[in-house]
Amino acid sequence: MQSMQRQFGKLMRKAPGDNAKVSVVLNDYEDADKVLAKLIENAKSWHESWVALTNSQLGIVTEYEGLYDPIEGTGRTNARTAATTPELQLNRTFALKAAYTDFRTDLFEEIGQIESNIIKPASDARDCLAPLRKTIKKRENRRLDYDKAQEKAVKLQRKPGKSPKEEAALAKAEEEVARAADEFQVVDDHVRETLPPIVNAAFSMVPPLVAAIVLIQNRLLGLYYTVLHGYCEAHNFQSPPPPMEDVIAAWQANFGPARRDVESISCVAHGRAARQPMHVNVEAQINEANARKPSNSSMSSFRRTSSMGVTNGEEQPPGPMPPRPNRIPSAPIGTPGPRPTFNNTNLGVPTEFTTASGYGQSPGTSPRSLAPRSDYFGPGPNRPPSAASTAASSVSTASANPAAFKKKPPPPPPKRINSGKPDEFVVALYAFAGQSAGDLSFQEGDRIKVVKKTGTDQDWWVGEVRGVKGNFPANYCRAA
Repeated sequence: MQSMQRQFGKLMRKAPGDNAKVSVVLNDYEDADKVLAKLIENAKSWHESWVALTNSQLGIVTEYEGLYDPIEGTGRTNARTAATTPELQLNRTFALKAAYTDFRTDLFEEIGQIESNIIKPASDARDCLAPLRKTIKKRENRRLDYDKAQEKAVKLQRKPGKSPKEEAALAKAEEEVARAADEFQVVDDHVRETLPPIVNAAFSMVPPLVAAIVLIQNRLLGLYYTVLHGYCEAHNFQSPPPPMEDVIAAWQANFGPARRDVESISCVAHGRAARQPMHVNVEAQINEANARKPSNSSMSSFRRTSSMGVTNGEEQPPGPMPPRPNRIPSAPIGTPGPRPTFNNTNLGVPTEFTTASGYGQSPGTSPRSLAPRSDYFGPGPNRPPSAASTAASSVSTASANPAAFKKKPPPPPPKRINSGKPDEFVVALYAFAGQSAGDLSFQEGDRIKVVKKTGTDQDWWVGEVRGVKGNFPANYCRAA
């Protein structure tokens, strides 16, 4: 028994696995795996960036070619005569597209070397490191088994007054400690012998891979410079380019006339975009476009009246709108004024902006075809009235003569003429469903009585429609 205790004391002092050298090797293994993973990730991003750059530049030149090249074979006449692109500018555009097309083919051959010379070797090296992770995990499990057996043996050894049964349990625990120590030592020796050469080989691959990255990048830049320099010399462009200040000044000198021509178009000068700031909330515009869905019959009046109700401030994005009903219900109570009428006298006269779109309109979608027919519900000359129509007419006759049933009530007293200022009304440009309690819901074209308002139309006002009061957005309406 004393010999077993002495052996156990030796194992306790030995402490297998508590070696700084093994810890350094494991840290080097993790560093090598992280370096290779980072190298592969950055090389893939680099590869995708060059491909995107090449495709984008060729796409831009292709769009310029389609923009400058005149379209032949059009039989339609237009009020304005299109100006032809100067021959020099057209030839430069065609030559640049040809240069970028050849450059794209040569560049893709060089870009392919990123995959074969950098990404694939680094991936193979990392695949060789992957199986060793299982060995390291196995070593960690053996170390945990050894620590557990050692803790159990120490607990039994420190117990005073051990019985024969406890002595036998202690002897068995010491045997388990010795066996766990031997298993752990085998795995630990394997890790010490296997990891250092593989880790050193992985680190030795990093300098050649970095050198290959530098070499490929220089080739790509050299090929890029050669193509652009040859094109600039062939078409009398300055190479190397002038300072950026001169480029910006030349661009602004050419951009100014084009900007003035675009801003002189009536639909641009009097549209909503001319009264809004340059930096707008794109998300708010998307929500507003999804919420506002005017019908075909009110599209023209919406375009003419929307610019009158928009100020320099940004509009508040409305919430989700319910589907529009088939007809606008009439007001059952109250004495609001008559509904405003929208005069669409110029619907049939095409403007310069809508001339081209007039070719695609079908006669079935014209405003005249959308109007209801006068004889839709009325009976024809040879059509006998049905039983339902006869019953309906009798009910309407009885309701039109209430004196046959009861006595008429006395007329109400006349209303006093209000000596104050007249009531103010606004007309709804868009439909609005209440977003919270206290909001006033209305439909497009409703006449709203203003009860209380603020100094700006970019705020919530208090109004009344069909006998219901509530808050409503003022920028959804225009003055009646």
